Order: sequence, then C-alpha cells, then structure tokens
Amino acid sequence: MRPQPLDGSAEDGLSNSLLRFVDDGQIGPLRHALSDFNHRCRNLLNGMKMGLYLARRSSPGPLSERWGELDQTYRSVEQLFERLSTIYRDMPLSLMKVPFGSLAVERSPVWRDWFEQAGNTLKLEPPDREAAVELDVMRLVSAIDGFVAWRAESMPRGGGASLVWSTDGGCIELVWRERAPEVAAPDAPELRRPSSPVTGSLSLPLLARVVAEHRGRLSWTRAPHVEARVRWPLLVASPAPRASLDARAVAIH
Repeated sequence: MRPQPLDGSAEDGLSNSLLRFVDDGQIGPLRHALSDFNHRCRNLLNGMKMGLYLARRSSPGPLSERWGELDQTYRSVEQLFERLSTIYRDMPLSLMKVPFGSLAVERSPVWRDWFEQAGNTLKLEPPDREAAVELDVMRLVSAIDGFVAWRAESMPRGGGASLVWSTDGGCIELVWRERAPEVAAPDAPELRRPSSPVTGSLSLPLLARVVAEHRGRLSWTRAPHVEARVRWPLLVASPAPRASLDARAVAIH
C-alpha cells in the first residue's frame, strides 16, 4: 500500500518553522506551543466527523461523489494533526544494530514502484562494505517512506533520484540526489496520485526529527539541485558516564 505523500518543501512556512525547531533542539517549546492547539483541533475534527456521519445517514437517494471528496479531505486533515503531534511528542527509540543496506534492499521494490508510477526512476547505490548501525527500524523506515513518497510525487515526470550511503568515520551518511529530466516528458495524470495540500509540509521535518533522535542531523537544499544529507553515529546509545560507573563500584565494595 502506498502512503499518502506529504509535501515537505522547505519553502513552505510550516515546514521551515518546524525544521528550525528541530535543528535547534527546541522540541520542548514546540510541544508547549502546539499540544493544546492540536488537542482542540482534534476535538473539533471529531465533531465534524460526527456531523458528516449523521448527514450522510440522513441523505436520501444515492450518495454524491462529493461524499468521497469530503472523506478524503477529512482523512488528510486527521493525518496532518497526527503527523504534527508525532514531530513534537517524546520519541523514545527501540534500537537495533543492523546494516542500513538490509533495510534499503527490503524497501527498494516499493520505493521504485512509487517512482515508476509517477514516471520517474530511483537508483540505490550501496557501498562495497558497510558496518552495522544502531537505529529504530520502525521509526526510521516510516520516516524515509514518507520522504520517498513525497519526492516521487514532487519530481517532474521523467526525472530521477539516487540514494547513496556509506559507513565511514564512526557515522552513517545517506545522500539523496535528484536530476531533472533532460527533455520534458508528457504528463500522465492517471498514473499520479497527487499530494493533498492539507497534509503538506510534514515529510521533511518528520524525517529530521527522527534523525535528531538518533543524535544526527539532516541537511536539505533545493538549488542548484535537490539534495538531502542525513548523518548519525553508528552507536546511538550514549555510554554511561565514568563517574556513575565508579560510584557503582564503590557501592558494591
């Protein structure tokens, strides 16, 4: 199943603001500013859902196509608030030590299919050798899935992207690069699944948030070509401070 792509344009106001909070490590203030707002919006959304349900039940005759559009819009708004809260909530990690390449190989058929559906191509370039890295598989794969889905939809038809990774210097680095099509290809709307504007601007800050929890950082640029770099240490879990270990040794004796 293909996830709804979330437009993470750094030019978008919401995305730009969230990225700044994540980059500055200001998740606490972000949570304080948004949690009550998000809660009230969810309550309002639940009321709207009940109203739509009752109106639909009382509607005579066959249902209009408008109901399908309303349902899709509702789901998009609901997803917006869910993703927003995911960014500012506490994010404890369940770390496993695995090669990133094993995850990329497992997900690559799905990623490539998303690109092919949009008339684009994706190439994975693994290193000759790679070390295992600590990561939260569920959170990282979900965040990367959202990023890849967004880029598959956002690129001009006939373009291509590549994902390169390496594990050198005690860190893992992922580099995402895109190339524009040499010749503009005819668009094929029937093959594309357009992003909903309601759920825009969340893919990129969500990935940045997950990477930040891995003690890493995401950098993003649009010019002259789209490029994203993600880097975090091979060993994410911080070792216990020396002082506390010494104190435990004294207590034992």
